[in-house]
Amino acid sequence: MLDIYVKGSIHVALSVFSMSSLSLLSLNKNISEPQLLIVFFASYAYYNLIKFAPVGFKGTNQPSIFWNWLKLSTLLSLLILLYLVKDLSKDSWLILALSSFFAVLYVQKELLPISRENGWIKAFLVSLVWALITAALPFTFLREEWFSLEIILLFFSHFFLVLALLVPFEIRDMSVDQLMMPNLAQQLGVQKIKWVGYLSLILSIILWILATDLGVYFQSAYFLFYMITAALIAGARIDRPQSYTSLWVEAIPVFLFVSVWLLSFL
Repeated sequence: MLDIYVKGSIHVALSVFSMSSLSLLSLNKNISEPQLLIVFFASYAYYNLIKFAPVGFKGTNQPSIFWNWLKLSTLLSLLILLYLVKDLSKDSWLILALSSFFAVLYVQKELLPISRENGWIKAFLVSLVWALITAALPFTFLREEWFSLEIILLFFSHFFLVLALLVPFEIRDMSVDQLMMPNLAQQLGVQKIKWVGYLSLILSIILWILATDLGVYFQSAYFLFYMITAALIAGARIDRPQSYTSLWVEAIPVFLFVSVWLLSFL
């Protein structure tokens, strides 16, 4: 069951959904919009397609129930997406189109060097797509004037947070990434890439504070989880098990969202 949850992309999709919900909560917006489910199902389908479509949703490392579940759930996610996107606004379609364009660049090797084959472009594209989906798209669902300085600040806050969260992944992949250009950890070394992560966290929390006007309880929750993220970056090593990144690092947005959501009832 853990393989289906983590390797089957439920965990990462829940992480994207949590960051999107955090955006709305950070600016005191309602998170009951059903269209917010677009974020979850789009993320789930996208990650499964880029990971498993190239191998035809089959392999020897997992039982058949794993692959059957992936094929069925990915198809259902795409069908649900088709239903949910039918009434989207033009602004929502614009953000989705932009994020989809950059997401395709990430996996399209033929468009080198603008792909994940370039270590710097890889990190930039992942952070950009996550920021677009989690800090811009949710506000377009509200069907009101959404573009503002606060959202710009929140966008870059999420960009730098995702960049920081990528650091343990970059370190983990140092021994396996065979890119056209080395990934960030391969280029900078473990200690320097960790400092990139710490600096990104500092920039992210500053931008978040500038964008929001929330009470001390919310700020305390953010500071706590940013400190936990910094600790996870500090503890990152090449030989860490995959669960360290794919489970615990990706869980930071989920736990932060649950904490902030619970605090909203106080």
